[in-house]
Amino acid sequence: MFDRHALIILKWEIRKILSSWQKTLAIFLVPAAVMVFAINLFPKLLNYLTTGSFGSQDVIVIDAPESFIEYEDKKEDFFNYTYMSGEDFDKIADSDEDIFSLVKGGDLVIAFFSLDDELTFDEAVEKQVRMLYEEGIDEESAAYMSIGFNQEQFTSEAKALQFEEDVANGYVSYVYERYASKYDQYSTATFTVDDFNPITYILDNRSVANTSASRIIPAIMVILMYYCVYSLTCDMVAMEKNRGFLNKLIMTPVSPSTILWGKALAINILVTGSSVITFLFLFLSSWLNRSNDAGSLLPFGLMLMPDQLIYMILGVPSAVLVMTGFCFLVALELAKFEDTVANLQLVLLILLIGLFVQLFIFWSPTGLEYIIPVHNEIILLKDVLMSEISFVEFLVILAVNTGLGLFLMKRCTKKITGGKK
Repeated sequence: MFDRHALIILKWEIRKILSSWQKTLAIFLVPAAVMVFAINLFPKLLNYLTTGSFGSQDVIVIDAPESFIEYEDKKEDFFNYTYMSGEDFDKIADSDEDIFSLVKGGDLVIAFFSLDDELTFDEAVEKQVRMLYEEGIDEESAAYMSIGFNQEQFTSEAKALQFEEDVANGYVSYVYERYASKYDQYSTATFTVDDFNPITYILDNRSVANTSASRIIPAIMVILMYYCVYSLTCDMVAMEKNRGFLNKLIMTPVSPSTILWGKALAINILVTGSSVITFLFLFLSSWLNRSNDAGSLLPFGLMLMPDQLIYMILGVPSAVLVMTGFCFLVALELAKFEDTVANLQLVLLILLIGLFVQLFIFWSPTGLEYIIPVHNEIILLKDVLMSEISFVEFLVILAVNTGLGLFLMKRCTKKITGGKK
């Protein structure tokens, strides 16, 4: 089935697609560009639907201690701060209802206070550190930082969690070291090679971005893969069958199997290339997403290592083979071109529903998911982004998809020849 005639058909089909700039854009650029646009538009649209504003929401900071102001001056983040004293805040918020009016638009209210009325926030932290180092007493600090947000809004809660992750946790470490440094002078001067290793720094800080991206990128890539296969099948098989050109090809000395495999290989090469370009678009979109909005589907800082890229790229052709075999079979089974398009679009709708389902799946894949064709490609990409893929799981996914793809292509050959070899 892989003779020179198959290669001739492969070159012919690829040349036919690439010779038309409209078809080239439709396969390689338009799907990725539209999806990247939708991903970046989603958080702004969600923010507008919940807060009525496209802009970023302020963080109101009440009685900010000197240590927090110093910390924010040294650290670049993505929040806009409005500082006010407790007295000024009491003037505009005399009741719980007034406080709610401040956060109902999605704003955060951060308050610093001490349970010891005689001490400020920083003094309470300093006292805790002094008690620990001078007297060996590890008592609970009287210093507290609270985060107020609107629990009725998803975006407000997401921004509160983002503030806790990006700012609050780092500040807690900073303010502790600020007062502990004079007791432990040598700990802050210890040499570590990682301070001079940008690769280590990237690896340590990419986990949040990759974890969030694993919920959206795999399903997006599989949808775009199927869209390309479906479009190319309609052009190479369904349309040619509708015009009668496919029957003329079958009557040539070239075997039907060779014809189908030539077209299938052309589709596989084109879709694999399109998938790589799509991931490149998503990758660049991630690094351009400087706002790092808490509602973003594609957070800032996506990064893959070379071995992960290899797993991702090698896994695509087997999944494309399954999609190609399925689309070929549908195109050959149905007589009308319109019926073929409608049935193939139905699968696209199912994949779109699966995309939204993936947004709410936070648990690890089960063993059964690795043997479900095409779906296991989503699992493969998810495990790659999470750095959890094993070579054995990769081989299982490869074997399942390749085996089913070969079976479907064999069925297509029997269908096109009427069951005769």
